[in-house]
Amino acid sequence: MMNDEAAHSINAPSGMLRIAAAFLALLALTCGELIVVGLEAGRAARITALAGLLMAKVGVVMAFFMHARANRRASWFVLLAIGFAAGAGVVLLLETAYRVGVA
Repeated sequence: MMNDEAAHSINAPSGMLRIAAAFLALLALTCGELIVVGLEAGRAARITALAGLLMAKVGVVMAFFMHARANRRASWFVLLAIGFAAGAGVVLLLETAYRVGVA
């Protein structure tokens, strides 16, 4: 029979691998944000791309670090958070389009 410490030590490498994968995903998304900022695309297109990257980052943080996949209520919270991020992105995009049209 295995005690809790032995079971935890067996699962430790896979847990560390998952955390490392999450950090690499966040690092890749951050690099993507830095690339988008330097693009010669229009401001509205850059804001839209940054909002999409924000939604991806929220999903990674919720899934890996807040264990949203293990709890059904937390999964709904993830969907709500991503929806909120999408809404914020749309508001920023519309505000930018308005400012460009007015100026």
